[in-house]
This record gives sequence, structure tokens and C-alpha cells, in this order.
Amino acid sequence: MNYFNLHTKARLFIFLFLFVHSIAAGEIVISKISFIGLKRTRTNTALQIISPISIGAVYTEETESRIIQKMRESGIFNPDIEVNVTIAEQMAEIEIIVKDRWTLIPIPIFSISKNETWKAGILGIEGNLLGYNKTLGLGYFFGSEGWSLLSFYSDDDFLKTFTGFSAGLSLGLNETIDENTGEEAIRSFQSDDIRLTLELDAPVYKKLSLLGGWKYDRSELRKNSSRETGIEDLNSTGLSIGAKWKEVYYDIPFEYGLLASTDYSWNWGLEESENYQFIRYKVKWGINTLWKHLLLLTAEGAYSKDLPVQSQFRLGGTPGSLILPMEKIGAEEFITSSTAYNIPLWSFPGGTLSSKAFYEFGNYKSDIAGRTSFHGPGVGLEVFIDDLAIPAIQFTIAWNRETGLYQFTAGVGMGGNPD
Repeated sequence: MNYFNLHTKARLFIFLFLFVHSIAAGEIVISKISFIGLKRTRTNTALQIISPISIGAVYTEETESRIIQKMRESGIFNPDIEVNVTIAEQMAEIEIIVKDRWTLIPIPIFSISKNETWKAGILGIEGNLLGYNKTLGLGYFFGSEGWSLLSFYSDDDFLKTFTGFSAGLSLGLNETIDENTGEEAIRSFQSDDIRLTLELDAPVYKKLSLLGGWKYDRSELRKNSSRETGIEDLNSTGLSIGAKWKEVYYDIPFEYGLLASTDYSWNWGLEESENYQFIRYKVKWGINTLWKHLLLLTAEGAYSKDLPVQSQFRLGGTPGSLILPMEKIGAEEFITSSTAYNIPLWSFPGGTLSSKAFYEFGNYKSDIAGRTSFHGPGVGLEVFIDDLAIPAIQFTIAWNRETGLYQFTAGVGMGGNPD
């Protein structure tokens, strides 16, 4: 028996039944969907992105906006999307005019700190692998703190189940430098590290999805680091579970709405490593206060028990902690919050330049610095490029009022968006 032909015939029968039933009920039925402008993306991939809008589905007054939102959410199309609909005899033909973004992005990396440590390298990201809307990233970095390799893969529609899947691998010789908020080095150690991660994001109800993950961590300290710091080697594996609520509206250039997630992780020590666990949460709420303006409220935090030094949360250099030294603050637990206001300044051909002002505050606890508070204001610029599948290019300067020190950040990241 040819199961493929049987399955195809069953799908055709179901489609014809729904098509005839919808017409009999007096509803407008989508009879054709076509795309104009696809060059790097496969047609079947584009159809899957806008699902459940499909041939045989009922056409409503919300169909056009839903198509635009789903295509913007994918991140692989220029956000300026045109949808044309022709309706005749209770049937609708939909024509979608799009432009593929350039998704193969090389990102050079170079940084140097006040204590003369430096890092250089390149990260290459393909955000629409072979036209299937999959992401593959490869990177190599080297510098005064060691070297590392990084690779990751993500798929927002794993096995066509609308489940998100991601995998990552990183390894290398790393020198970790812990600083306090005054940018004074208080600990450093070298280690040979390897980390593997697998994560799933499965939708269960409208905007709600369940999260699950597995990871493996191994960190072998160099002899001098083990002797000087008293830190033990790490060898562990762990599982995590969580939930995410995502209700986001995509406009140009910002995103508005609510994104909230929380997860719990339990990790088993292998060999002589100890068990540890942690809980983490993040909330972002983007509000459209005026035309094309964005008020973004952010809160993030974590609590842990018996967290190894190598697995501490690294704060600084990311949205929500722009007033701290970049990735130099190790924390066992932390809480941060920020309020930012973004204003588009110039909609130039192919993109948008926006400005933002923000204020951040929070505190953290580490095994060597105790509990420390920080807060302060900052300003920045963001450049959104419509034809590139990268987040905003941002430049910020922030002032930590607790220490009187300034932090300048330049990089790629959605500093003003809730996703």
C-alpha cells in the first residue's frame, strides 16, 4: 500500500470538505495565496510562516494584518509588506508582495577594557538557512583571556510542529575576570570549558508556550587557577522547565506588547561536583505611548542555591544592565529593572534612526562581593536596517551613580524592543 498517496488523498478530501462547507455557510474562503518577491525563501516556507492562514481557510477582515504580523515576526523579510486581496463569488485570492532580507551576516568582534584585556574574533550568522527559515551561527574568538569556539542552531518550526528548537555548543580556553562595580578586578581564573545545550519552546494555548531544556557543563581549571582561587572543577548535567507568555505587535521600527518568561533548572553534579538549582524570570512590556514612540519597562532576576562559580550569571553589557562592566560581574542571584523611552528621529530610505533615554537600577549578590546595589541613567542611539536580518545596531552611554563611573556600549542588540 502506498501510504504517501493515501495520506495525500485524505488531506485533499478534508480540504474539499471544509471548502464546500465554508461556501455553504456563506463565508469567504481563501482560494489562492501567491508571493511576489521571494528570492532566498522557499514558497512552502513562506506558506508555513503565515499558517494557519492557508488555502481553504476562512477569510476575515483580520487576515491581512495577521499575515503582515506573522511575516514580520519571522525576521527574514523586510518589514514593509504589502497584501492585496481580490474577492469574487465568496472566494478570496491573496497576493503578498515581500522582499527577502539579507540573512548571512558576518559580525566582527573587538573589545578592550581599562585593565588592558582584549578580545577579537568573528561571528557568522545565517538566519534563513537554505531558504527554510532556520538559523545557523558559527564563531571564533581569541584574545588576552583565551580562545573559544561557538556554534548554535535554531528552528522556529521544528519538524513542522510549530515548536521552537535550539541547540548550542561552545568550547575553549577561557580566562574569567570578576570585577566589582568600581571595575576593580577581584578574582580571575583560567579553565578549559565545554557546554552543550538543547531547548524546546512548545505552544500550548494562544500566546502561552512551555519551555524545556537540557544542558551539559564541564569546566576544568588550570592548576594555577585551582590553587590560587580554591575553585573546584565543574562537571554537571541538568534539566529545565518553564513557561513563556508572548503577546507582541510588530511595527516599524519597534515591537510592542508583553513578553514574560520563567524557568526552573535542576543540575546534577557528575564525578565530585555538587548539585545546584536556580530560578530565573524576565518580563518586558512595550507600550505605544505616542505615534511610533516606545515606552519599555523591563524586569529580570534570578535566585540560586549552591551555584558553582563557573555557572554564575554574568551581568553587564546587555539591555537591563548597561551601567555595569560588560560581562565582568558574576552573581549568584540578582534583580534588575529599567525604564526606557525610544523616539524615532529619522526614517531614512531602508531604515530608521532612533534615540532613547533610560534609567536602570538593581542589586546582586556574589560569593566574593556580597550584596551590591547599582542605579543610574543613560542615553543611546539605535539604527534599524530594514533589509538586514539583524537586531538594532546600538550605541549607549550610561552613568552608574553609585560609583560615578561611565559605561559605553556599542554592539548589536534589541535594546528597545520586547522580544
